Amino acid sequence: MNLKNTLKVIGIILVFVILQSYFINPDNLVHIIDKWKNYFMTIIMSIFIAILLEPIVKYLKRKSKINDILAISLSIVFVILIFIILSLIIIPEIISSLKVLNNIYPYVSEKAITTGKSIANFLAEKNIYTINMDEINNYFTNFIANNVTNIRKLVSAIFGSLVDWTIGFTNLFLAFVLAFLILLDEKHLIGTLENIIKIIFGVKNTPYIMKKLSLSKDIFLGYVSGKIIVSTIVGLCVYIVLLITGTPYAALSAILLGIGNMIPYVGSIIGGIIAFFLILLVAPIKTIILLVAITISQLVDGFIVGPKIIGNKVGLNTFWVIVSMIIFGNLFGIVGMFLGAPIMSILKLFYVDLLKKAEQGGGQ
Repeated sequence: MNLKNTLKVIGIILVFVILQSYFINPDNLVHIIDKWKNYFMTIIMSIFIAILLEPIVKYLKRKSKINDILAISLSIVFVILIFIILSLIIIPEIISSLKVLNNIYPYVSEKAITTGKSIANFLAEKNIYTINMDEINNYFTNFIANNVTNIRKLVSAIFGSLVDWTIGFTNLFLAFVLAFLILLDEKHLIGTLENIIKIIFGVKNTPYIMKKLSLSKDIFLGYVSGKIIVSTIVGLCVYIVLLITGTPYAALSAILLGIGNMIPYVGSIIGGIIAFFLILLVAPIKTIILLVAITISQLVDGFIVGPKIIGNKVGLNTFWVIVSMIIFGNLFGIVGMFLGAPIMSILKLFYVDLLKKAEQGGGQ
């Protein structure tokens, strides 16, 4: 048995072992995946960062004729500065919004109790339904007390997770360092990868696989960069409409919808719902303006900006996009939901070619 057939047999055995492990003890398998995922996450992040930085590095080298080290360093500094600027804009806005919500919380709870009493009195007067008002007061009192407790627990959890944040930032720093090294030694690393592919798949199949990997990189880069640009434009559309009309939480709503737009279909819906309820608490009538702003932003995304910038880069229908979000979202969280579509599109490249090969083989 040659190496190729041996690898196929090993692959089939591994699939059966994984499926059997899942059905016998799914929680244990998920725990193992999470553990190994954490081991390789920094390396995976560094590869993604290197792919995203590569066009910036090439642009700097082409325009200013600087060396590799300086071009890579400047591209990393540029990206970090963008993140810092966005953080300085976003974080104060979130803190300010939370303070406003905290200040209006007693008013909202009192308004809810008053509205509840009015509805109960109306139902009692019409002999539709009689409600015990003492029970309602107790319910709302307990509800408010429980939510205050939950908020305190949330704040404690945030401060308690400082260690996790520190580890996360450390891993992110290491990912940027590895990305720097990948870009600095890109040709040598690509040559090493090509040699590994030759050993595993043979010299004959190596050009095909390298070509597909290059195409996969283009798909990933085009999708991610396009999504970032489109989502920024969506957020700006929402912000401009809400700012002009004096709608509260304009910046926070724009951030929620812009970031939400990064995740296909469900992201904008979730971001829109959160923004809707935030504005509903302060200025209910302004929710109409929010809905108008969301409609305008989605029209701009769907018919003007989206098709030109992203186009049909992933080549997947709605069903497979949602499936990719479910699978990769469960494996890698929010990042997996965002990257699920391009990853599934890359898998589709190999699927289509394998299907054609199988059909040609069957026809002979």
